[in-house]
Amino acid sequence: MRQTTALLLLFVPALLSATTGAAFLKIPVGPRVCGTGEAAVAYIDDASALFYNPAGLANVRTFDLLLAHNQWFLGMNHEYVAGAFGSDELGIFGLAFDYWGSGALQGVNIRGETIPDYMISAADWSLNFGYGKNVSDFSFGLGLKFIHQQHESLSTSAWAFDVGAMYKTPLPGLKAGLSVANIGTKATLYQESYSLPWQVRLGWRYDIGIVGVTQDFILSETEKPGIAAGAECRPVQVFALRLGYRTGSDYDGFSGLRAGLGISWQGIGVDYAFSPYGKLGASHRVSISYRGPAPEDEE
Repeated sequence: MRQTTALLLLFVPALLSATTGAAFLKIPVGPRVCGTGEAAVAYIDDASALFYNPAGLANVRTFDLLLAHNQWFLGMNHEYVAGAFGSDELGIFGLAFDYWGSGALQGVNIRGETIPDYMISAADWSLNFGYGKNVSDFSFGLGLKFIHQQHESLSTSAWAFDVGAMYKTPLPGLKAGLSVANIGTKATLYQESYSLPWQVRLGWRYDIGIVGVTQDFILSETEKPGIAAGAECRPVQVFALRLGYRTGSDYDGFSGLRAGLGISWQGIGVDYAFSPYGKLGASHRVSISYRGPAPEDEE
């Protein structure tokens, strides 16, 4: 128990006050993407596009709703609620709420001794607005987010924006994408200022038959370059199996493995993904979504 508590107390400040602030913005959302190694920049077409590439909003058919829960390791929770709506003529608008909470943690002193009746907690959240539009074979998107962090009596806020683009190549089934996220103001916590964890994704997806293969190259200020890669197989239209792997400074061995599955029927989707994190434990992600029907001219 003492080791778990110590890990928590070391990890929470690291999220809140490392070389960058608002580190929760790096936690991937949605089991559909996480199951394929966290690669999504070239194909994402649901409300989680606000996280991975706002240009993906343009691929939402009419509207999309997503509620995702991440039972993260060490008892922490991560929630994501998002919606997108619009039309080809106007473009697609999106709104998302991204929340991370530590829960109540037992306080300890610098010697690792429990402090009676002393509990600590931390919570971060962001409210994201986005817009995406198709222009021929290209899609473009822009996102704006308000970010807030709360660590006991300390709090800070910041603004950031995201931009992205997608391209349907002349080769059938091949798509490419690029996004830049979390470019914004600094966060100030306890008289210290921190940059936001900007991230660049460049990737592709190739669909052939019942299988889709995807890969993202990821650059970030806070870790060495990484690769997110995976595959999705749909043996039948209503069922999907996913497997992937994520590399980077925060991943090693089995901790980079990702796996998941999904079921969809008449616009309703249920997805699950599993991610191991070594001694820290594992992450279990589950979501439910509802996708609107295709426009009449696509039916």
